[in-house]
Amino acid sequence: MNLKTLKSLLVLAIILLGSCANKDEPTLKGNWEVRSIMDQSRFDQAPNFLINLETMKIAGFSGCNRFFGSIKTQGNSLTFYQMGGTRMACPDMTTENLFITTIPKVRSFAFEKNYLEFLSESKEVLMTLKPMEVK
Repeated sequence: MNLKTLKSLLVLAIILLGSCANKDEPTLKGNWEVRSIMDQSRFDQAPNFLINLETMKIAGFSGCNRFFGSIKTQGNSLTFYQMGGTRMACPDMTTENLFITTIPKVRSFAFEKNYLEFLSESKEVLMTLKPMEVK
């Protein structure tokens, strides 16, 4: 095997190995449906998130209203800030109120199997989310 062929094979191997890296590594990016907030796991309509890591923005549904905001991440730390939303009144505001009072307590995140968990400063699981299929 000549040197030119060996170099070509080496370059091809590096490209192929590089394209396989981090394919299965979980990421915050994407659409997430809230499965539980604290001890609440039954929702008339589940809250959801769209997390955009390129712009560090979030948006979604909080149980009654639409919300939006920004995030900061460093490693597994997570902070929500500059949050806003619509202000509709719904017949049952239980989920909405739980959501908007829980979000400021989030300090980090973790992945447990196929679920995303938002954690408090003491590492208590505040929210559990699952990936949403985009229709």
